[in-house]
Amino acid sequence: IVSGLLAFSNVEFVDSGDSRGGSTVSPDSMQWIEIAASCLSLEASDLRQSLTSRLMQTKNLKKGTTYMVPLKKKEANHNRNGLCISLYTRLFDHIVEQINASLPLKEKSDSYIGVLDIAGFEYFEHNSFEQFCINYCNEKLQQFFNSRVIREEQQLYKAENLGVAEIQFSDNQDCIELI
Repeated sequence: IVSGLLAFSNVEFVDSGDSRGGSTVSPDSMQWIEIAASCLSLEASDLRQSLTSRLMQTKNLKKGTTYMVPLKKKEANHNRNGLCISLYTRLFDHIVEQINASLPLKEKSDSYIGVLDIAGFEYFEHNSFEQFCINYCNEKLQQFFNSRVIREEQQLYKAENLGVAEIQFSDNQDCIELI
């Protein structure tokens, strides 16, 4: 699924040039459509059509009419991005649910895994994909802070023979790589 989403995010669009003002998948992106469709078990033609058009339905008293409305390039980009975000969010939620289900705790517990960032520990009943992205950014900021403030200052003290005791801190690179 992740491979499909990564391929999917590489898809670009061009104006179709027809009188309806729609867009189409750029010729250079066709390989990404094929890869994404294969990884996500979809038909490439269905994926291409769902990215570049939307379904409209009219309802009359007797019978409704259904037709496809072409999306402009900007709309197709928003459509692709929204679909990627939605799929990533659902995948993330599924993984969290599976992890939570595998834990033997059925009641609220004082034992949990928290993420320590610059602002402190955070604990949420439900972590969203957006919160996950925020935590990733916080981990990168913490790494930058550790590198610039602590590590470089210690190197400076050592170079100047100040005899200041070295501060031990854990590098969060493994956490960043995991995310």
